[in-house]
Amino acid sequence: TALHFAVLRHKLACMLLLIRAGAKIDAKDTFSNSPCHYAADDGYCQILDRLIRRGVNVNTQDITSKTPLMKAVRNNKTDAVIRLIRANCNMNITDRNYDMALHYASRNGCADVIDILISAGSLIDVQNYWGRTPLMEAVCYNHKEAVARLLKANCDLNRREFKTGDTALHIAIKRNYTDVVGLLLKAGSRHDIYNHQSETAAYDAVVSNKTEIIQLMVIHNCDLEQPGKYFSNGVYKSLFQIASERGHFTICRLLAVHGYVDYRARMYFHQSYIPPRLVPEAEHVVNWLRKKMQTTTSLQQLCRKCIRKRIGYKIAESVEALPMPRALKDYVLIKDFNESDQMNFK
Repeated sequence: TALHFAVLRHKLACMLLLIRAGAKIDAKDTFSNSPCHYAADDGYCQILDRLIRRGVNVNTQDITSKTPLMKAVRNNKTDAVIRLIRANCNMNITDRNYDMALHYASRNGCADVIDILISAGSLIDVQNYWGRTPLMEAVCYNHKEAVARLLKANCDLNRREFKTGDTALHIAIKRNYTDVVGLLLKAGSRHDIYNHQSETAAYDAVVSNKTEIIQLMVIHNCDLEQPGKYFSNGVYKSLFQIASERGHFTICRLLAVHGYVDYRARMYFHQSYIPPRLVPEAEHVVNWLRKKMQTTTSLQQLCRKCIRKRIGYKIAESVEALPMPRALKDYVLIKDFNESDQMNFK
């Protein structure tokens, strides 16, 4: 309609004349967009304010079931978002893909908008058509600040996608978003959830030789003795065994240094076994692992493993509250991670 054109081209005076002449402010175009959709999409607040004052329907939906709020959020129009919320728009309406406004904010990494929506009472754990929560959307696009804001709001870390069964941690590890993995683990994300392929989040880190992520999982007290994958015949494989099979010996050493050794993998370190294209550095690691497989885990390491396993998630907070010497706390927390790694390798 003429009113749509006036809003689209930011002709405020023209818009007011049309409204006075009886133009319907909730009229829809071919794609079911109302003038409010256009004003919110552009973030043109002068026009949006006038429409709201005249009682425009702020919850109207277009052909894809998007509301004006969704369009304002999608384009990061913060002022328009604030005005629509003040006009009592419904923040929890979903579009045809079951996305809410918060999904759009998370997908685009609009951290300030995320704060505004959550503060105004938006639901934070709604899953869309694919089973993704706003947290998963932020993780998928590596929006670290958006992830941090959602974690601060106590969102559910362990929801799973419908098709794959992946959690936010699975997604972050598969895409090698190391910083996001650190945020999720620090917040207490569970590492022991199996997806529909019967794989834990750590499985992909081992298979893809992502050493940094395994280091983070050690520091954040993930139980790396948990089987990485279950097979349909009931057989399971440990992370150490999976790393050994694939020749990822640096990860094997990292696990072994901290007591996560699976002696069933001895065959991969047998003296007569020579991995193809083994570089000198890797050969040094293999020789160290061969010696390690002939010894038992020290009592000191076993005690640390038992303490860490008992404490569980969010280990840093729990250990700090324990009545024990600082040096012992640092040992339990593996504060000397890099130093101990190098020392034990010699």
